[in-house]
Amino acid sequence: MLSNMTTEDIHWLVGTVDNLGSVEVVSKNKTPTLILKFKTPYLDKLVAICRAARYEGSPTGPRKPSGDSVQPQYTLTFRGRNFAMIENLVVPLLRTGKRNVFARRRAELMAQRESLGLTGPRHSIDPEAQA
Repeated sequence: MLSNMTTEDIHWLVGTVDNLGSVEVVSKNKTPTLILKFKTPYLDKLVAICRAARYEGSPTGPRKPSGDSVQPQYTLTFRGRNFAMIENLVVPLLRTGKRNVFARRRAELMAQRESLGLTGPRHSIDPEAQA
């Protein structure tokens, strides 16, 4: 994942994360973790995200319409190592308040883990090691 990405792909992914992406803290098996979720009725957008990020996974869905939408919704979720890699690539290039959302969610995750007695980040990717 994220190998051999072109500059155009990186900047397109940054804009897509800024517009469609949502950063959430979810508890799976009572262990909180961060996820980056894209939810849209347009399956082709999610396939384009997979292609741009060189991600081997695929979107899930369709699900029942939610919120204001009347169309079925598809979702694409990144977690763990994939989330950390996207975060390290995207956050320095973000120009909006979404950059602060990543920081707030990470602080929220650390507070939840500390309250549960879990310490330390599970996935930290050194950007220099990836170059």
